Amino acid sequence: MFVTVKADEHNTKNILSLLEEMGCSLPCNCHGRRHCDGRQYSFDCALIPKEPVTVELPESAPKLSGIALEDKIAEAGPADTLLIDLGTTTVALALIDSVSGALRQTCVFANPQTAFGADVVSRIQAACLGQSGALRDATVRALAERAGQLYAQNHQPLADITSCYIGGNTTMIHLLMGYDCSPLAGSPFTLQEDSPAPFWHNSPESSCHVTILPWLSAFIGGDVTAGLIACRMTERDTSALLIDLGTNGEMALYHRGTLYTAATAAGPAFEGGGLSCGCPGIPGAICRVQLKRLRPALATIDNKLPLGLCGSGAVSLCAELLRHGYVDRQGILTERFPADGLRLALSAQGAPILFTAEDFRTMQPAIAAIAAGIDTLAHSAGIRPEEIEEVFLGGGFGFYLEPDDCHALGMFSSLRPQAIHAMGNTCLRGLYDCAVFPDRALHLPPVQLVSLADSPVFQKQFIRHMTYPD
Repeated sequence: MFVTVKADEHNTKNILSLLEEMGCSLPCNCHGRRHCDGRQYSFDCALIPKEPVTVELPESAPKLSGIALEDKIAEAGPADTLLIDLGTTTVALALIDSVSGALRQTCVFANPQTAFGADVVSRIQAACLGQSGALRDATVRALAERAGQLYAQNHQPLADITSCYIGGNTTMIHLLMGYDCSPLAGSPFTLQEDSPAPFWHNSPESSCHVTILPWLSAFIGGDVTAGLIACRMTERDTSALLIDLGTNGEMALYHRGTLYTAATAAGPAFEGGGLSCGCPGIPGAICRVQLKRLRPALATIDNKLPLGLCGSGAVSLCAELLRHGYVDRQGILTERFPADGLRLALSAQGAPILFTAEDFRTMQPAIAAIAAGIDTLAHSAGIRPEEIEEVFLGGGFGFYLEPDDCHALGMFSSLRPQAIHAMGNTCLRGLYDCAVFPDRALHLPPVQLVSLADSPVFQKQFIRHMTYPD
């Protein structure tokens, strides 16, 4: 197919970046530095066009669509609202004008709390050992610094920001607010704190009205609540499933007027944590891998030079290892897998980016846990996974997943592939809807919490999904 790329004499971006902005992400091992041993496509990957140019793309070129707020182009103009998606591994900010709904500035960065541990369990343990103040300070400093950069980029003072909406899992909000985290540390996980009511945050520079979306349980936080709003889950006549593919693997199934919720301990691998060369889903993260005879073909987020391997890239690579005989259906690595790991690329500093046998063993149970969680939630609702009519994948990780890779690994159990929609950052989208459409409140139906840790169904299905499908 042919695509016309718009450019003028002021353009400084290479053609791969321009195509990415248009919704076409193409693998290129050197990411526009003309080091790929010839042209992989009908054009020079290092081309920086100074006028419109028409290029031919492979028919299989992936289309990017639906990622939250990315369907809006940032425009210059006034802003009055800050949106904060406070994830365990990654934090996303957006500056918007709530009156017009216009997007002004965005940024994504790694949660500084990872210095205290990769997952919520390690953060809770750190808080219970007297480090709650340090955890909170690290988050507040990072948010203030990054938000200040957004204000400066938008050429307006802090005083213009009059409202803020925050979504995050229950642990992240407890740490942000300085709440006691010890109830989150062990069974019965009975919360002592209610979700914080809206409040005014006053400083010498500004006065801002802050709304933190409420959690549903110790494991189902305000980020899921935001996702329910973004996908209009409880307004549907069909059975619908929301999966937030992050560290905690939160799921919410709406069926016949009841919301069934669960969180599966997938671990931080889906956000790059626990991998030898892992990184969050930020620009430069390897998000797709194809194994070739001589070396892998890679795609990175925003076509930047590779920084490391994010969750979607790890899933893509695991599927390729299965297809090419590096691993068998039982999940056992064969003699084809290099003893010192599979070399993917070199970082900008010249360090090798590897995928090791231990990395694969980290991914395998995480993938099985998602599939088993889907099976258990469907069982609780009295239906089979294939009867779920609509499935929404939240999180940047879910957006970059390839359906064929997930199917090869059995990651989504027997969900119908045509029912699955990658929605991108549903937390940020839900916060946006709260700010721009304040009347679009979430009316929660009866909620049934499903404990996977105590479920024999989950344990049985987890073992089954540790073996890959034919």
